[in-house]
Amino acid sequence: MNIRSQISMVFHLDKCIGCHTCSVACKNVWTDRKGAEYMWWNNVETKPGTGYPTKWEDQEKYKGGWESNGNGKLDIKSTGKAKIIPNIFHNPHMPSMDDYYEPWTYDYQN
Repeated sequence: MNIRSQISMVFHLDKCIGCHTCSVACKNVWTDRKGAEYMWWNNVETKPGTGYPTKWEDQEKYKGGWESNGNGKLDIKSTGKAKIIPNIFHNPHMPSMDDYYEPWTYDYQN
């Protein structure tokens, strides 16, 4: 692996006004390749709202989270051979492209 640079950002959340300037700057750096237009590497969660991707905290929709096995122990819902092997190359509960924002580019000249 040829690591050429590292980037770090620190935000003073007491001064955040939710303008997403930090997200736009981060998106321009990390999504300059074809196929990555929908990705956001810096998510600013403004609540109340649905989040990113849409309703990502909805455990019923995405089948995430934990469940009690009856012995007082917690198990991850999405694990186990019976659940993983049929969908080893495809997770039907992943967010679709419609759950992300529509791709766009920034035109700073206009």
